[in-house]
Amino acid sequence: MPDQTSGPSDDAEPGGAPRHAHHRHEDRPEPDVVAPDVAATDEVSDETVQDETVGDETVGDEDEATPEPATPVAPPQPFLPGGSRFTPAAPSGTRRLWNAVTQKPDGGQVLVAVLVALLGFGAVLQVRADDDALANARRDDLVQILDGLRRQADRLDDHVAELESDRRDLVSGADTEAAALEQAQERARSTGVLAGTIAASGPGIILTISDPDREVNAYTMLRAINELRVAGAEAIQMRGGGNDEAVRVVASTAFENPRPGVLTVGGKELEPPYEIVAIGEPGELTGSMTFANGVIASMEQDGAEATVDEYDDLTVDVLHEPQPPQYARPAPEDGDDE
Repeated sequence: MPDQTSGPSDDAEPGGAPRHAHHRHEDRPEPDVVAPDVAATDEVSDETVQDETVGDETVGDEDEATPEPATPVAPPQPFLPGGSRFTPAAPSGTRRLWNAVTQKPDGGQVLVAVLVALLGFGAVLQVRADDDALANARRDDLVQILDGLRRQADRLDDHVAELESDRRDLVSGADTEAAALEQAQERARSTGVLAGTIAASGPGIILTISDPDREVNAYTMLRAINELRVAGAEAIQMRGGGNDEAVRVVASTAFENPRPGVLTVGGKELEPPYEIVAIGEPGELTGSMTFANGVIASMEQDGAEATVDEYDDLTVDVLHEPQPPQYARPAPEDGDDE
């Protein structure tokens, strides 16, 4: 079969001028590298020029192809998944921590650090002070404090048992109305004793304070009353032997020093020597006054002398004159109209 690509009828133009031969370049595989290097580019260019000059007929001098200069290729960049553009990696956790530690703190951070340090220092001092108070106490004082706590717990248990018994009587008693009336009267008497509106009698102590220089202030007296209440005192009265004034001490009684050397209790001026009568369990009341660094020790530091005497039967007969409340009123019970 004759060659169809090189016949004289196909390649020759009128006038005898030969046509240029066109050859297809063979498909070359693309390089695996994203950016080819310069040497490989030059080699491909040389092969292309050689292919263009080979044919069935020689190409004229005026049509000879001149190779173009190679274009500089940028150095290869690292390939990152998700795109061809280079993205800087985020700093690691260790690096961020190091930057936070080495960063210079501002004024607000310094102020917060100082306040936290002062708060911690104060808490440590308070804990140490409380530990030192118990650590320096004598063994007898610790035993006495423990006994007082046990007795107080026993009293609370007895009170709970009485309340439970009253509840059972109200729920299942045959004479519910009479039982309710008796309990209401008993509750009224108890409330009257606590409010200071009726007299009270029972075992207790008398605390006698001789203060010739009048150095015992209102704060020390109020501390003594609070210690007696914590120890279980149910009725308290205070008398000034110098002017024979007496006051029933209740929750609203105020202790004041209007001027140096003057003590007023419940609005009445009392002159030494002072006498405090408290009804309750004598052993616990005595212990609340005589423990280490307690009330009597504070009075002796002020130059006064204090003694405690226990009695099996005492009477608190000074009454408190209640004042009507200015703002408070009884709250309505469930079901009552306001």
